[in-house]
Amino acid sequence: MTAQNPSVATQTHTIGINTLVYLTDLANGVPQSELLPRIADLGITLAEVRREYIADDAEFDRIAAAAKAGGLALFYSVPEVITANGVANPALQQYFTEAKRMGATNVKLNQGDVKDVAADVLRAIDALAAEYGVTVTIENDQTPENGTLDCTRASLANVAAAGSAIGYTFDLGNWFWRGENPAAAFAELKDSVSVFHLKNVNGAAERDELATTMLENGVIDWKTLLAQLPAGVPVFLEFPIDAANVAAQVEQVRAALA
Repeated sequence: MTAQNPSVATQTHTIGINTLVYLTDLANGVPQSELLPRIADLGITLAEVRREYIADDAEFDRIAAAAKAGGLALFYSVPEVITANGVANPALQQYFTEAKRMGATNVKLNQGDVKDVAADVLRAIDALAAEYGVTVTIENDQTPENGTLDCTRASLANVAAAGSAIGYTFDLGNWFWRGENPAAAFAELKDSVSVFHLKNVNGAAERDELATTMLENGVIDWKTLLAQLPAGVPVFLEFPIDAANVAAQVEQVRAALA
């Protein structure tokens, strides 16, 4: 996917915004369909909407309309596992239906027990996704079940062995919540990355004191990692930002990718 905004047209990575950036608004009940115009006004061409903040059925259509009006491509973040107990999540068809309704082209789910499922399960997920015109990625989250490097390594190995089309969303900050080194994880997994979720963290030693920061204030050398990211991988800002600071954070990413 190539960025359409002239200021980023020479870059090999599209910059996207996950609506978590506007967490204060989301927490106050502002629908994501009303956030998409703000994203478009920043010259961004890619947004990721979150299922947990879709309050009613009509919002799917409002999101679709807002994305079309703003010239936004959409991804869809679903905070559910893709597989459990060796089988595909029975709600996958529903999630893919919702994505198609909004015009979203990628659906992200937690990796679940992908590392343990049979190849035919993964290929059946591929076939269902293709039927709905979406791609699928799995993510390392902040849970002990789905967030460790060992789990993620094994999941991606099983996906590759099955010849599955399932991709991988690398979340840079989540490793800290599992006590893992994000740079080491990136070095090992970078060639498998389909989507990159960018955030920085304060590096607190205690898990309950960990928090995201503005990009310039955290402990992760994210610019060095972005420079190593495979060409074409979209980079999403995915952490809460005060509304007054969103444009400046976007500009930092644009500068790093220039």
